[in-house]
Amino acid sequence: MVEVVFLGTGHAFSADNTSLLIEAPDFRMLVETGPTIVRQLAHVNLRPADIEQLFVSHSHGDHTLGFPMFVLGRAFIAPTRLHVYAGANTIATLKMLWTLAYPDFDSYHAKTEWHRLSEHITAETEVCPGVTLRTTVVPHLPGVQTLAARWDFANGPAITYATDTIPNPATIELARDCDLLVHEAQHSAVLQPDCDPAKHFHSTAQQAGEVARQAGCPRLALVHMNPEISKYPDVLTEEACAGTDLQVTVPEDGERIRLPPYS
Repeated sequence: MVEVVFLGTGHAFSADNTSLLIEAPDFRMLVETGPTIVRQLAHVNLRPADIEQLFVSHSHGDHTLGFPMFVLGRAFIAPTRLHVYAGANTIATLKMLWTLAYPDFDSYHAKTEWHRLSEHITAETEVCPGVTLRTTVVPHLPGVQTLAARWDFANGPAITYATDTIPNPATIELARDCDLLVHEAQHSAVLQPDCDPAKHFHSTAQQAGEVARQAGCPRLALVHMNPEISKYPDVLTEEACAGTDLQVTVPEDGERIRLPPYS
């Protein structure tokens, strides 16, 4: 059984920024470390010391600013090192945040192992036996290298995560035939008909649904949402479904999606 735990689903100006846990037997990876990540973990009865693997999509603060507190929470408790998977620019930001926040603690206290992911091509790495992480570059603001990610489990499901981006061929190809697509929907074509999300390199729920259908994904979870539109989950669900049989979830913080192994 593979589970996706939605620690937060909001955008940059939300009380709880988007963050996920992807869990399976003998595997747990945190996705994003926004400003409230320690509290978000506590809400599901976890501590930073319980996390050994981390993926960060890009360097913006709603995805990185909690990193120093998260690392400090592991520093004197966790017996193992933290494996961080991110692009070179994002790694540089995470290291800088740690140094600025705790200049009296060196890299030894951080207990981190850095795994640099390509910011130019689609790349694949085995993060533990039976779990492969594949990443690809997706469009975001100029100068902000952003990665979408896919986790493939041996004899099990595949999960794709894409945020802070517009609909694009790279995401569709990465998500091809996966079991669950977790895609940003900061805007709504129905609730915000005059909004042009592409100006800010974000997507609507309608566009997220189109990406899922083009990729052949049967299930879609919407994240990185504006609180003003997340109050209307039924509208967003209908918008993303667009009259098809796509299964759409607008998850609440703490909600879990369980994906069974393949028979």
